[in-house]
Amino acid sequence: MSGEATTEALDNHSFLMHLPDPDGDAVDIRVYASPDVLGHLGAVTPADEYQVVLATAAYLLARQRADELPSFLELDDVAAAYEGYIEELRGRLGTGEQQSGK
Repeated sequence: MSGEATTEALDNHSFLMHLPDPDGDAVDIRVYASPDVLGHLGAVTPADEYQVVLATAAYLLARQRADELPSFLELDDVAAAYEGYIEELRGRLGTGEQQSGK
């Protein structure tokens, strides 16, 4: 697999991320794009959701190896585990205005 993460939309806020691991193989992780987190990020369209999941992949890969991640992630869990996740993704997505709720 190349060094880039790819994502495919499944259904009902679900995505499948294909992440590179250090050995050059792919690690597949199913992601549920939690509506609460999407709301905090201003993601209202399917294209917005897709961008959030791609940005989340980059965010996570900057912090740990793909093969160390669980096979299923909910964005709520990512937000709970990483204190700066929402704010950093707002910056990455250009939705930097502060919103109430987090």
